[in-house]
Amino acid sequence: MPEKYKLHECDNIPPIGIQILYSKDNIGRKAMTWRLIICREATEEDLDENTYLEEIGETLWETSLEITHCPFCGKYLLESKDKVYEDHGRFSHVDYSGWSAKRQ
Repeated sequence: MPEKYKLHECDNIPPIGIQILYSKDNIGRKAMTWRLIICREATEEDLDENTYLEEIGETLWETSLEITHCPFCGKYLLESKDKVYEDHGRFSHVDYSGWSAKRQ
């Protein structure tokens, strides 16, 4: 069975809000890609300021960017079976802080 996802783990990645993930992306590609995912989770203060939020830890926004190297340790992440696209570097930003998510 093919792998559904893989995490790149290195000691230099900040422990909160950042992941480097190999999976089918949310940007419209059908193939697996490595992506830098940066997200911001709701705090108690965010809940006080935004009536749409329901609980601490809920994702406020998420930015996803296709990458070939880890920006924290420099390791080349692609393997020989991976396809490198001409337009590699697609990105998306989704804001979940309102009544409905907005993709930008």
